[in-house]
Amino acid sequence: MDAREAYSIKVISEIRLERLGLLYGETRIKDNDYVTTVYLKDKPILEGKISLPKFIGDDLYYVKSEGSSALMRQSPYGEPQKVVELGKVLKYEPHGKGLLILGEDPLTKAEKDAPLVTSKRKYRFDGRGLLRTRTSLYLFDNKLRKVIEGDFDVTDFSTNGKRIVVSTSQPDDDVGLNALYELNLDNGEMKRITEKEGSIVALTMNENGEVAMLGHDRGKLPWAIREVILPEEGKRFVCGNTCGSTVLTDIFDGAKERLIFRGDEILTLGQIGGEVNIYRISDGKTEKLTHGQHVVRLFDYDGESLVYSLTRPDKPSLLVRKDEIYDPNPNFKGAIPEKVASSIEGWGIITGDNPTILFIHGGPHTAYGYSFFIEFQFFAQNGFNVIFANPSGSQGYGEDFARRCVGDWGGRDMQELLQFVQDVKKQYNLTKKIGVTGGSYGGFMTNWIVTQTDVFSAAISERSISNLVSMCGTSDIGFWFNAIESGIEDPWTVESMDKLMKMSPIYHVGKVKTPTMLIHGEEDYRCPIEQAEQFYVALRSRGVEAKLVRYQGDGHEHARKGRPENMIHRLSVKLEWFNAHLK
Repeated sequence: MDAREAYSIKVISEIRLERLGLLYGETRIKDNDYVTTVYLKDKPILEGKISLPKFIGDDLYYVKSEGSSALMRQSPYGEPQKVVELGKVLKYEPHGKGLLILGEDPLTKAEKDAPLVTSKRKYRFDGRGLLRTRTSLYLFDNKLRKVIEGDFDVTDFSTNGKRIVVSTSQPDDDVGLNALYELNLDNGEMKRITEKEGSIVALTMNENGEVAMLGHDRGKLPWAIREVILPEEGKRFVCGNTCGSTVLTDIFDGAKERLIFRGDEILTLGQIGGEVNIYRISDGKTEKLTHGQHVVRLFDYDGESLVYSLTRPDKPSLLVRKDEIYDPNPNFKGAIPEKVASSIEGWGIITGDNPTILFIHGGPHTAYGYSFFIEFQFFAQNGFNVIFANPSGSQGYGEDFARRCVGDWGGRDMQELLQFVQDVKKQYNLTKKIGVTGGSYGGFMTNWIVTQTDVFSAAISERSISNLVSMCGTSDIGFWFNAIESGIEDPWTVESMDKLMKMSPIYHVGKVKTPTMLIHGEEDYRCPIEQAEQFYVALRSRGVEAKLVRYQGDGHEHARKGRPENMIHRLSVKLEWFNAHLK
């Protein structure tokens, strides 16, 4: 399998149960771009850079993205018409007074090139660049006007056609803490609903105006489990070990957290270890609706029918409706990982006594699990064993497990991973060389682990962290995230900087002997490229074999939904590196 073939899959990217039938999207890579075909009742009706299709009345609405975002409307017998054009359209819902739209203003070239003057710590954000515009709520009623705007983001909204509830980052925009407000559309007044702030990742309302949110109200704790919270009723529920999904995949379906509230039923995702399924909350009870070793990605429910898409290790994307399963990739079947007996949950695609690659996930509060990975299948097809696990800090095993790595990055978690490698070698009688790779926190662990051991014969570190001190001032979240994850209050004291430096791979770089490749997106604001530059220059200066690969136009998501040609190149250079050093 070559890298281009690895990305030839199709994935389900939109699901809506409409009065006229099932509406779904299927996304693929074509001509170095992502193209979506929209189907209604299994017949294609649209194709292009299209998202968020839905019917409002008899008219089909959708977002067309070509530089800016245009909200389009197509009547049953007419040509498509542009409703509004914004820099981004993120969500839209009908209201009694017009169409509510969540989005950002478009910027002219002059505005993009103008100097930026700021007094905020969060003045840029990964995937958005410099924050010259903010996410606002608009009302369109023959003309477009903002109903909520400010030097903060409106992160979500929900309406039943009368009542409007929004979540915003007003409580602490620098950190990104959210609170819930009710909006009076007549006078623009906002009444706060939630007492405490936290992270709101999805928001919904039923036809009666009752509100539910997915997230937590515990401040800036990155490891806090997510709950379904009914803030006006004082009720909260946990689905599985955490609501929603933190299980990673590199399929490009663009799935986001979703919450559905119909009548007295609430549907959401719930995670247990590496499994993600759909749960229903009704009459104060939580019920698991789907079962299996898979990861549900998208779903819709109309009160009677449930339709969803899932990914599993052998299949990139499946559409499930009643007892029917649609497979966009019928001729593709990936290798199924085996469970590895170890102190932590982990898996392996074992191809024989071949070289082995340990993959380390990011977060750190995410997880590997029963999802498809293009990269895993690519390396297995090219003669490598692929192994991966969920060490301390991973989500899906309870909050105590998720916070075990706090203040101890590269401690217990690294020891668990090293033991996992030894358990795999023993269980499968593996004798060949071993490599290591990971991105984000996995990039930190890759950098760190080669300063602590010579077990690995080659390493590839992506969108990595090498210096926790400099990252505090260069990352969009580093000034608060690094502090809380390192177990310190103020990262700018001498004592705190000393702790951060000693937890940083760059502090121990003199011990590295392992050939190391560093891969980074030029526009990564989460783990800025200076992190890779520091480690790379230090390695080369000390005579360690190293390479640096930089991708223009890509940010932190370069390996999951970056520029397609860059993603194809990335797999190719990773294969070349591991072939050269492990085979």
